[in-house]
Amino acid sequence: MTAVTGPLALMLASCSTCRSWAEQDEGPYHRDAQPLRRDIVEDRQGVPLQLGIRLTTRDGTSVSDATVEIWQCDALGRYSGFPPPDDSVVVSADTAPRGEYLADQTFLRGRQTTDSAGMVEFHTIYPGWYPGRTVHIHLMVHHGPTTLTSQLYFPDDTNDHVLEQAPYAERPGRDTTNATDEIFTTGGAPALLDVAPDGDGYQAAICLVLPALEEAP
Repeated sequence: MTAVTGPLALMLASCSTCRSWAEQDEGPYHRDAQPLRRDIVEDRQGVPLQLGIRLTTRDGTSVSDATVEIWQCDALGRYSGFPPPDDSVVVSADTAPRGEYLADQTFLRGRQTTDSAGMVEFHTIYPGWYPGRTVHIHLMVHHGPTTLTSQLYFPDDTNDHVLEQAPYAERPGRDTTNATDEIFTTGGAPALLDVAPDGDGYQAAICLVLPALEEAP
């Protein structure tokens, strides 16, 4: 593993709050064996995003050696391996398009192992949107026999600003915000990221308090 250092580590250490884990829907676009890497962008265009996640237990102990995987759509609402969304259809596990599964596509998917401070870092782009969902990143944590699933969210004023820029503006008409997203409030308080400008992009960070973890046998 590579330790998280520099401004992002400082941002993670001083998150506005440590949020209790909200177990949420995996969604229809998860794939097994996400690539082990920090930079998940590949050929996708969009606003740069440096994402940091810090995991702790309820007593404040850092959760090291946990596997953290993320996956997200690109600026135009597409997940790697799947065809573009149909803007006339709200995406769900039943309606997600699966007819063109492309196994060799891996953009905007990755996993990392938490360092001794319970931190991981990903280099990605700000996600776009697709019908029926607010802007989000999917998150899964594996620790021993325990697997936890959630989603990360952004402040809506930042979403509005980013989606006015290229290439996001090629798909206007976002139909769902944080306030109207049906998954946003499930499982507990949503995992809303702390977001700060960083050059031509953003840094985003969150501290998540995991529920009681089982120990591997």
